[in-house]
Amino acid sequence: MRILLLGASGYVGGALWSEWSARHTVVGTCASRPVPGLVPLDLRDQEALRRLLDQGFDLVVHAAGLVDLSDAERQPELARQLNAASVATLRDAVRGTGTRILLLSTDNVFDGTADTYTEGDERAPVNAYGHSKRAAEDALIGADALVGEDTLVGEDTLVGEDAFAGADAPAGTDGRLVGGHLVVRIPLVYGRSPIADRFMARFDGPLTPARTDLVCAPVYLPWLPGALEELWDRSGLLHLGGAQVVTRYELMTRIRDALALPTEVVPVSGDDPLPAPRRPARLVLRSVHHGLLGPGLDTALGDMVRGGPAGRP
Repeated sequence: MRILLLGASGYVGGALWSEWSARHTVVGTCASRPVPGLVPLDLRDQEALRRLLDQGFDLVVHAAGLVDLSDAERQPELARQLNAASVATLRDAVRGTGTRILLLSTDNVFDGTADTYTEGDERAPVNAYGHSKRAAEDALIGADALVGEDTLVGEDTLVGEDAFAGADAPAGTDGRLVGGHLVVRIPLVYGRSPIADRFMARFDGPLTPARTDLVCAPVYLPWLPGALEELWDRSGLLHLGGAQVVTRYELMTRIRDALALPTEVVPVSGDDPLPAPRRPARLVLRSVHHGLLGPGLDTALGDMVRGGPAGRP
């Protein structure tokens, strides 16, 4: 398969680049920081993005953008341009070509008040990053495809009365849509990354603050490329989550202890004063359409101690 990977120089994108390049032809992009083997691209440059797409791809994976919650809160217009407007440009550029788009979205489209979130739950973002990703989802597959009990995911595709308003996908005789795009929401991701190891950098200082009041079901990064590969032939909206539900403090403490890192994990609670972003208190993603769950902490930490990649799902 020929893949265009936007954001291959990032934390998640670097892991996807490293894993998928062994099995597919992958053209990856980087932003402000040059990386050997990657194509420099500013997502705001629509013409450059269209020229890149002219090379012809089977799949475009959008793993780029402004992902830091604090940066997005300070620069909401930049977050909109990088996270949402670029998706609209992609959608329009591939219309009629047969190229499909896989957009990585976030659990931050939810407000954190529910015990778990599945694909049919209503979105209610509480921070600028979540708002920008909701707009990105809408740009790709349409707001009507994302909420409502008449919207379902079958074996291959998400189906609803108005599903895929922007996907340019013809309906089959059974009412399913053929060749539509895919949104995959992911939670907090942890583990080592080969290019931009921003998660592990949190342990670099003598003190590592970690929230005791934020609950998540995090995904182990080396597991993610294989999981996405299992799902990327589908269309619509899917969730991925980890098997284990923990607080941020529990996660960071377990990693510190397993790797014997020279830092003190400090328990903290409560959002910083405005204009710092609000962070949803409990974000546990689950899917009603597939059985994939990331490995539990024991398995993932054992893998980190050994220094090897986790296996495919």
